[in-house]
Amino acid sequence: MTTPTLVKKRPHRPPLKIGFTLLIGVLLATVGIISFVYADGLSILYRSWMGIITPRIQFDIQPENNIIPANGITQIYIDVRLKNTQDQLLDGTDIVVTALSGQADITKPTATPADVSKRILLRAPSQPQLIALAFTYKHLTKNIAIEAFDPTPPTTPTVTVPTNNAIFNTATPIISGQAPVGTKVEIYVDAGLNSTLEIDKSGGFSGSLQQAIKRGKHKITATAINKYGIRSSVSPTINIDIQTPEPEIDLSNLRIKPNPVKAGDTFRFFIPVSSDTKTVDLLLDNARYPLQDTNQSSVFSGIIPAPKNPGLYRLSLIITTETGESILAEKVASIQVN
Repeated sequence: MTTPTLVKKRPHRPPLKIGFTLLIGVLLATVGIISFVYADGLSILYRSWMGIITPRIQFDIQPENNIIPANGITQIYIDVRLKNTQDQLLDGTDIVVTALSGQADITKPTATPADVSKRILLRAPSQPQLIALAFTYKHLTKNIAIEAFDPTPPTTPTVTVPTNNAIFNTATPIISGQAPVGTKVEIYVDAGLNSTLEIDKSGGFSGSLQQAIKRGKHKITATAINKYGIRSSVSPTINIDIQTPEPEIDLSNLRIKPNPVKAGDTFRFFIPVSSDTKTVDLLLDNARYPLQDTNQSSVFSGIIPAPKNPGLYRLSLIITTETGESILAEKVASIQVN
């Protein structure tokens, strides 16, 4: 007798469970869409799409200056250049300028240069502040900042050293004094700029003259300059007297090879000096070149670069003695540059 085979029937999934699964999927999709919207996803998607369909553009903003005196009068121009991938200038009529912060008095000039897409004029406010501007062209935005600074000149520096009518036996005396913090001080000798000295945190400055001065009487003045280039009034004049000894140099054995020299080439310079000489520097065309006593024979020499422009140039020396005195020997020789 054949035994009947029992066939197990697969359980039937209730329709309710399928509907519940579908509902969960719909809820998750809805939450994802809402999260995408709240995360500014539409804007991101829009910008991405615009980046694909819009040609690449060079968007350059060039202000005449990044600072302006807060005087209510001064104007600076700001140029905007739009260029396509072929480096062709585009029209800037649709560029929108918006003030993000600060007082921005913006006007349009009567004429725009041919190499500019758009030019605007910014008038200075009457109070110091930072002006932030946004430039928008279609989906592109660029920001710049212009600082309106206080145009009041810094206070006049005070020179405390040297005192009036001081006498020095060095050609580079020390100049000291006080000036506003955040400035630098220019030292003038006989109305010519000689040195620029930094100010410390307490407003003090001190340093030797950066350019040696010759024997005789001189007038010293100082001017403070802040980071915006605004100058103070000139300090009272200090009279000094430089009484350095005559330089002990052997001019009869001074040698320059070659002379004349080609522009841009080099030449050798030799000068015998006294045995108590510590250093010798050669002055040529506003540059200073240290010479060396290689044989310890009191003959200082060096290989000097010739000026790049033809002409007749005067050579001077700064001689420093073992005791620290600096002596200026002016125009000891000449070199012809061809």
